[in-house]
Amino acid sequence: MKKKLFFYFLLNLFAGQLYSQKSIEDSLNKVIAENKDEAEVAKAYNSLAYEYSRKDLVKSRNYLDAAIAICKRIKNYKRLSSSYSQLVYFLHDVGKPDSAEYYIGQVKNLYDQAEGSEKDDVGSNYYTVGALYYRRTGAYQKAVPFFENAIALNKKRGDKESTAGQTLNLGNNYISMSNYKKAAENHLKALALFEELGNQRGISFCYQGLSKSFTELKQYNQALVYVNNSIKIKTVLKDRKGLGSSESTLGDIYRGLGDLDKSLTHYNNAVVIAKEVKSLPEEMGNYQNIAQLYKEKKDFKLALDYFNQSKELAKQLKDSSSVAAMETEILALQTAKKTDADEQQLNKNQELFKERGDLGRQAEGYKNMVEFYVTNKNFEKALEYNNKYHEVNDSIRSADLQMQIIKMEEGYTSAKKESEIQLLKKDGELQQQKISRQRIIYGAALGLLLISLAALALFINRNKLKQRMKELELRNQIAADLHDEVGSSLSSIHMLSQMAAQPGTAASRKDDILQRMSGNAKETMEKMSDLIWTIKPEAAEGSNLKQRMERFSYEICGSKNIDLTLELDKLDEKDLTMEQRKTMYLIFKEALNNAVKYSGTEKISVSAANGNNVLTMIVKDEGKGFDIGTVLKGNGLENIKARAAGVGGKLAIDSIPGNGTTVKLTMPLTN
Repeated sequence: MKKKLFFYFLLNLFAGQLYSQKSIEDSLNKVIAENKDEAEVAKAYNSLAYEYSRKDLVKSRNYLDAAIAICKRIKNYKRLSSSYSQLVYFLHDVGKPDSAEYYIGQVKNLYDQAEGSEKDDVGSNYYTVGALYYRRTGAYQKAVPFFENAIALNKKRGDKESTAGQTLNLGNNYISMSNYKKAAENHLKALALFEELGNQRGISFCYQGLSKSFTELKQYNQALVYVNNSIKIKTVLKDRKGLGSSESTLGDIYRGLGDLDKSLTHYNNAVVIAKEVKSLPEEMGNYQNIAQLYKEKKDFKLALDYFNQSKELAKQLKDSSSVAAMETEILALQTAKKTDADEQQLNKNQELFKERGDLGRQAEGYKNMVEFYVTNKNFEKALEYNNKYHEVNDSIRSADLQMQIIKMEEGYTSAKKESEIQLLKKDGELQQQKISRQRIIYGAALGLLLISLAALALFINRNKLKQRMKELELRNQIAADLHDEVGSSLSSIHMLSQMAAQPGTAASRKDDILQRMSGNAKETMEKMSDLIWTIKPEAAEGSNLKQRMERFSYEICGSKNIDLTLELDKLDEKDLTMEQRKTMYLIFKEALNNAVKYSGTEKISVSAANGNNVLTMIVKDEGKGFDIGTVLKGNGLENIKARAAGVGGKLAIDSIPGNGTTVKLTMPLTN
């Protein structure tokens, strides 16, 4: 009986959501049939065009044409700019970028002509359509200020729904730029707004965006949770285009999990839907995904076929970034000896990725250039680009970044639960005011029970989240550190061994290569030792932090006859967490290593102390110093700044040419 009741409940809920979606269209048609205000009729036509844009493009275009005709007749710039904006998306999706650009120009003209409050409305449409068009054509960096201007105008107009929509789109743009922290920040902001508004479609898009970020960070289980939640909503809304995006994300997830056959099924499903809804950008992206999958399967012929199909669609869409990415992939897969022209094309593509702010394609491009130079047996160049690949890839998917995003998600979940408790409290207070005096005690007890249960649920949920975070933190740290700290060195050793094995290599050249291999092997052993120590100090030799810092300092300074002053007496390791200990030690090593290698100093002082819940560490040399503005991005200084920020700390670097350098770490301590 209970199962039957539950079934009927789900059936009624599902039917209610379907009815709600149908009623929206019925209400809009009623406005068109009965309303004498032509501006409202045009607004209804625009809304219907949007509803059908995700399932029937022919009907969507007809509604847009009707709206445009009315807006032109009554000279309503606000509604006309909305119609032109939707037309831009329509034309781009069907592969007519030139026409799309023409209508962007039309929206800009309307913005220039508009006055008063209408100017903000038209401006919001102009910045929104410009942002989305630049994003769709691969100009991600150019799109950012357009999104930010659109959000600012929507906030000024008090339009929460549009604010949420453009915050969501900005998050999607940051995914394309491989900036997953900013992507998650914007998706969580948009999700909170859409939940407040009860906008199910917006919620489904936010779930989709969060799933993409977690997929790229290789957090596949969490990605599956979000994409499945998105699919549930999109199925009810009959959002075919949205379901196609979810199929593509499922393909990415299962490819990451190593289930290539299941991944291919989802990619093919996504292609079918993209063709059904006539979305060329989605079709292009999925051909690229299928090509990458066949590349992993070592089926290079099929991979080339799909890369070429994707490239042709990218040309049709005028997506120069995707064209460059496909060219790079195709060149890397071709087995013939590469020419100077090929090398120039690869370098040109890398410059484009940098200009567009596309870190993901930049990393993939460096990886393909490694293969390019290996094919040409130019192992020196292959080694150079292998190091560049690891540097960019590590900046995108570091363990610190993953934990920051998980903490943001936990903060959002906790805030949501606390909001629910506050609502329960308010409901309890209202209920107490309504009930009779005789039932006050009973009502208060019931309200207290509900609040207690909610508080207990929040407490349990928080404990589960904390436990999950601890497990994820350790697992991510081990995996990411092995990749970050050891992967690059092992790749370098592999490249150097190939160089040494080249026929005709002179004996002196081989000796030099073997020395470099020996240095890399020693460096790898040290990194492994550091990794084991940060996770389990008691298992490593010289487990005490002070001992480890002293040994490294005397070894590196002694090798260069540098006078060392070390003050570590006030450093108490017991106050540091595993992550704080690791961060402090790695920053110490990097700062000291830079001072020894680059400063030309004869004296170095290192001090570290903690008290009042703050740790302070200073590494100071009396060397030649440098111009911070020109050198900051070199020698790992950006990386150690990011490490400090990852644990809530600050890194100050003070240097003037000729006056030495001081690196100061300040880090709050929490037990």
